[in-house]
Amino acid sequence: MSEPPLPSVRRQLLFAKYRPFIATPFFLGFSTNVLSPTLFSRYLGSQIDQTFSNTLLFGSHIGITTYLYTSKHLRNADTFERVLYSVYGSAIFNFGTVLVMSIVRSIFPDNELLRLGIGLSTGIALLYIGKRYINYIDHVFDTVRYRSMPRS
Repeated sequence: MSEPPLPSVRRQLLFAKYRPFIATPFFLGFSTNVLSPTLFSRYLGSQIDQTFSNTLLFGSHIGITTYLYTSKHLRNADTFERVLYSVYGSAIFNFGTVLVMSIVRSIFPDNELLRLGIGLSTGIALLYIGKRYINYIDHVFDTVRYRSMPRS
């Protein structure tokens, strides 16, 4: 016998809990690729390197966009606006990370191991700060929404 599908609320709670993990491997892989463009081509070959890089970038965009799209402060927005703001936030976050990683790469041009260590630490820090920021916005949104509710 197969189990019945999870109720919608329970499925949403599970997705909300694990949604940050969608973006993390793609984002850190993309950050690594920006810091050391030849690292993956050494292992995968130069023919697949461009495809792999684009897959990491696309996966990072999908993960961050999904995270933003499902955040509390965007739930009441129209679907078009939710998609627009989520894609915009993802693009700003991912391309801002490219800029930061490029600066790290220019500061440490000869030491690949140090560059990767600092870059991955920076990537993890950026994800952590971004998650805290969205949680803060959601908390403020809940507080403002609760205060504006009419009391009986």
